[in-house]
Amino acid sequence: MTGNSGFQLRRGGPEVYEASWVRAQMGRAAEDLVATAIVVPGDRVIDIGCGTGVVARVAAACTGSAADVTGTDVSAEMVKAAARFAAEAGYPEIAWLECDATAIPLPDAAFDVGLCQQSLQFMPDKPSAMAEMARVIKPGGRLALSVWRTRSPIGAAFSTVLDREFGDGTTAPWDMVYSLGDRDSLHDLAAGAGLKDVHVALDVKFARHPDSTAFITAAIAGSPIAETMAELPAAEHDRLIQEIVEELADFHDDDGLAVPAECLTLRARK
Repeated sequence: MTGNSGFQLRRGGPEVYEASWVRAQMGRAAEDLVATAIVVPGDRVIDIGCGTGVVARVAAACTGSAADVTGTDVSAEMVKAAARFAAEAGYPEIAWLECDATAIPLPDAAFDVGLCQQSLQFMPDKPSAMAEMARVIKPGGRLALSVWRTRSPIGAAFSTVLDREFGDGTTAPWDMVYSLGDRDSLHDLAAGAGLKDVHVALDVKFARHPDSTAFITAAIAGSPIAETMAELPAAEHDRLIQEIVEELADFHDDDGLAVPAECLTLRARK
């Protein structure tokens, strides 16, 4: 997922993200988010900061009409990829818009439901983005959004290995992933946007993948350090991947990699 922060996936990132993170974690998390918003047939839904569009696709399955779903993202590359993935999944009617989350070119009160999965933390002007989400939702409509609460074991493993290899602070910019991990901050943003019945829940989303090496390799390939890693000799690249995998040795079950990540999910009404 992308904001307007400069924290972007690398070239080819949408395909990598869809094949790795959506498969391992964000697909199931999208189902949870849509369920939190209680999306039902007939709802008009907007997915803000849609990334590769997995939330929009899940919402389309619930509305019964993909034409009632719109996805927006600041990244043109993501929007194009989202449209392609949606068409491949049987939802070519979903509408897609390239726009900043603080300036969505759609009318007031156009949607019954607003959704935002793991994107708000990347947006520089979070109050304006939250206000814009509220603006496009009808009175009585629902908003559900999620953010990561704190660094997961995967993030810690990246930091341990990559900061050691490339210098302290190499992964520091990634900490914006957790920049909204305080529950009070979410309540304040929602109140500032005039939302009501605000409820923030803490739970855990697992990243699950049968092949930890393949998953970490793909995750690195779509990350901000991808180009640096790609310039390494193959042996050095593979060594670092294996060191990250080894840092995650305790996070496995009989099905493969199983890494928890604490998530805050906000639900509210307009």
